Amino acid sequence: MLEIVDIKKSYGKKEVLKGVSFTVEKGDFLAIIGKNGVGKTTLTNIICQLVKQDSGKVKYGFQEKDIYSKIGVQTQSGDFDDRLKVDDMCTLWRKIYNVDATKVDQLLERFDLTGVRKQYIKTLSGGQKQKLNILLSLLNDPELLILDELTTSLDAISRHEMRKYLKQLNEQGKTIVMISHYMDEVEDLCNKVVVLKDGEVEQTTSPRALIGSKYNSLQQYFVECV
Repeated sequence: MLEIVDIKKSYGKKEVLKGVSFTVEKGDFLAIIGKNGVGKTTLTNIICQLVKQDSGKVKYGFQEKDIYSKIGVQTQSGDFDDRLKVDDMCTLWRKIYNVDATKVDQLLERFDLTGVRKQYIKTLSGGQKQKLNILLSLLNDPELLILDELTTSLDAISRHEMRKYLKQLNEQGKTIVMISHYMDEVEDLCNKVVVLKDGEVEQTTSPRALIGSKYNSLQQYFVECV
C-alpha cells in the first residue's frame, strides 16, 4: 500500500528526518510514535505531498496521480473558514469528491453532528471541530486513511466511540496510518508501530513485541525508551 524509502528532510540547519524507511501493507493499522518535534507530522505531510522531501521516495500502491482520491487525511489542526457553516463545508467536499448527499448525512449522524449542521463552524466546540475534520477525511472512502492526533479535543466517550469505529473500518479492510501520543490508543488499535527517534526509525514492530516481557504497557515503554 505504501513504501517509505530513505526520506530525508531539513528545515534550515535542522535535520528533521535523517533517512526514514518503512512499509505499510494493505490492511495495516500502523502508528507512528515518538516525542514532540521528532518529525512525525512532517513525514505524514510528505506522504500526502503537502511538503516536499529533500531526498528519498514515497511509493504508493496506486497511481500517484490518483493520490487525492485514494488518501483521506485528518490533519492535526483542521483549518476551517469560520464564515462557513458545517453544511457548507460538507457540501463543498461532497462536490469535490462527487459523493452522494446520503453519505454526508450518514457520517454527520455517526459523529453526532446532525444537530449542528446549520451552525457556523466558529460556534463549534473543539471536539466538534475535530469530529468534522475526521468526517471530511472519510467522505471519499479512501483506501489509505491518515490520522494526525486523532482524538485531540475529544471527550472520553467520543474517544471510545471513535476508536470503536476506526477498529471496524480496519477490520473491513481499510488501511490506516495514525500519529498518536495516546499509547493506550496505539496498543488497542494498531498491529504495527514505527518508533521515530532523533529523526530516524528506531524500530518497526508490533505493540506486543515492543512491550515484551519488560514493560507493563506501551505507555511505560514510551516513557522509558522514547
